[in-house]
Amino acid sequence: MVNRLLNKFGKSQNKVVLAQLAIKVQEIRANNSVLVLFGSPTEGSWKGIAHATVGLYPSISLEIPQWYSKPVLNTSETIQFCAQIKALKFERIIISGFAPYFFSWIDQLHKELTIDVLYHGTISEFYDPAQQDFIKELISVGKTKKISRFGFVKEGLAEVFIKLYEFDCFHQPLNSPIIPGNLKKLVLDKTKIHVGVFGADTFNKNLHNQVIHSLMIENVIVHVLDKSVFQYLGMGERIVEHGKNLPREQFLSILGSMDLNLYMSFNESWGLVAFESEAIGVKTINNDNIDYINTIRLKLDK
Repeated sequence: MVNRLLNKFGKSQNKVVLAQLAIKVQEIRANNSVLVLFGSPTEGSWKGIAHATVGLYPSISLEIPQWYSKPVLNTSETIQFCAQIKALKFERIIISGFAPYFFSWIDQLHKELTIDVLYHGTISEFYDPAQQDFIKELISVGKTKKISRFGFVKEGLAEVFIKLYEFDCFHQPLNSPIIPGNLKKLVLDKTKIHVGVFGADTFNKNLHNQVIHSLMIENVIVHVLDKSVFQYLGMGERIVEHGKNLPREQFLSILGSMDLNLYMSFNESWGLVAFESEAIGVKTINNDNIDYINTIRLKLDK
C-alpha cells in the first residue's frame, strides 16, 4: 500500500516536473539553437558541476532533476521529453557532467541532433570501478560517433583522448566566477584565526590532512561543511559546521568571511572553490594542480 502511494505521488510530481521542463526548454529555444543539459545537485553532490555549467552557459542551461546520479524521470518520461527536444530542432546539445543515465538520452537524440559532452572529472578518479565503467562506455559511445565532440575542464585530458582514440576534443576552461555584490560576512570572533576547509568529503579533496594540520596552529578555528566526519578528533569546540546543501550566495558569504581558505586537494579538474575564494578576495593555500592558476599565468604572460 505504501509503495503504491509513493509511486502515485512520484508520478504526479513528475508530471509537474515535465511541464516545467517543457516551458524552460521552449524559452531557451526561442532565442538559441544550442541547449545545455546538466543534472541537479543533491546536497553537495554535483553542485560544483551545476555552478560551473551555469557559469559557462547562463542563458542556455537546463537543469535535469536527478537524485545523486540517479534519474528522476522514468524511461517513458525521458522519451517524451527527448521527443520534445527533437521537435524544437536544436542544432546542438551539450551534456555537461554527466551522470550515466544520460547515455540513454544520447541514444535517443544523436540521430537528429549534434551532441557534445563536457567532462568535469580527472584521471585520478578512474581508480573508482564506477568511474571506470563510465569512461569505458563514454569511449564506446565516442567510437560510434554518437558524440560529436568531447570537452574537458581538466587541462591535458583533451590531448589524452585525441592521442588514444582520435576523438574531436577541446579544453574548456571555466569562466571567472560571478560574485554577488551584497555578500554579508559572518560575525566571527576576531581574537581567533578562521580557516575554511570547504571541499567535499572524498579522498581526492584531502580534507582530513587540511583540518588536522590547521588545528596544529594555536588560536585557529576551522570551518567545514560537515563536522560529523571529524568527530574522531575530539576537537569539536574548534571546528564549526556550516552545512552541505547551502544556497550559492550563502556559501560565498561564508567563504568570504574566512581569514584564509585551504584547498589542497590531491587532484582537481579546475578548483572552483579556490577560484571563488580568490575572486572574493580571500587568499587560498592550494596545490599547483589546480588549472585556474595556470590560466591566470597564461593571461599574465600575454
